[in-house]
Amino acid sequence: MTSSRQTSVRIQKDSAKASFAEKVRVCDYCELRNRGFCSRLTDAQKAILADTARLVTVEPNKALFRQGDETENIYIVRNGLLRLYQRHLNGRRQVIGFAKPGDLLLSPLSERNEYSADALDPVCLCHFRRQDFIAFFQRDPAFSAALAIAIHEELTRARQQIALLGQKRAEPKVAQFLLALLESYAWRNVETTLVPVRVPQADIADFLGMTVETVNRTLARFARDAIISVAKRGIDFLDLRRLKQIAESY
Repeated sequence: MTSSRQTSVRIQKDSAKASFAEKVRVCDYCELRNRGFCSRLTDAQKAILADTARLVTVEPNKALFRQGDETENIYIVRNGLLRLYQRHLNGRRQVIGFAKPGDLLLSPLSERNEYSADALDPVCLCHFRRQDFIAFFQRDPAFSAALAIAIHEELTRARQQIALLGQKRAEPKVAQFLLALLESYAWRNVETTLVPVRVPQADIADFLGMTVETVNRTLARFARDAIISVAKRGIDFLDLRRLKQIAESY
């Protein structure tokens, strides 16, 4: 990475020296091989990806990449949660989403980063050079099909976000956000009721088109009604049935 603003990303030294067999073995045991972008690839295609992948880690509250910089790399999230946002011409920040394990970050079709990404908790990602991704598409059309599905899912999330922003009542909006957040962590254990990260209320407000004060009051109400519990370790979901009812009450 050439930008000084990206120095917070640390590439694991041993990954660059790993043999092809070692990299494929890491891919074989990856929990995400059947989730997200990688789930759409054959074992042979995953092996090709593994040969060019490097693992990168990002500390909480550090940047992975910045909007407007040249798109040199593509990422697949392995662990952690990232805030995705854009800057308007007037400097205002707009949170446009949260990247979870399995998500593909940035497009090999774009020459410039269309958004920025910051880590909300310790993040680990698979890192690929953009030119390698382009070579994959030229070598095997199935890679293009996997990218098309990823783009379709991104558009679906965008439409869902538009519908969410159109809701007037605060409680259903916040409840839907919390349920989506829980789903991001529950795929490893469907019985989990803990999200081990605290998303800043300002980010939630920005994402949902609400004020920070309204988000604060809504979360406090959920906590008072024993629906959730917010602590330093994250968010405990105490009454999922009630939260789902609220989410469906718009």
